[in-house]
Amino acid sequence: MMAGKKRLTKSQRSINSAKFEDIKSAKHRIIVSFNDEEKAKRYLRSEGYRYQEVYSFKEDRALLYKNFKDSWVKLASKFDYLNDNTMEMGTVWVIETI
Repeated sequence: MMAGKKRLTKSQRSINSAKFEDIKSAKHRIIVSFNDEEKAKRYLRSEGYRYQEVYSFKEDRALLYKNFKDSWVKLASKFDYLNDNTMEMGTVWVIETI
């Protein structure tokens, strides 16, 4: 007797689709932050990402990077606390998946 994969019912497929959309949503994005733009760029290069495009408006800057698997990340600047344990504020570079 051959044990193969069971086909999912329509309701199971819709539940799985809903779970996938939930995982793909913004609350599950990978976010890494750096205090220095060069450190962030070095990290992206070490992870296999290559620079693609830049979007800038006044003090807001965003750079898009892509790797060989066609996954995209955004390197963006924002004004936030530099560390968790101090009140010092400045430009923080944030990497998040798109």
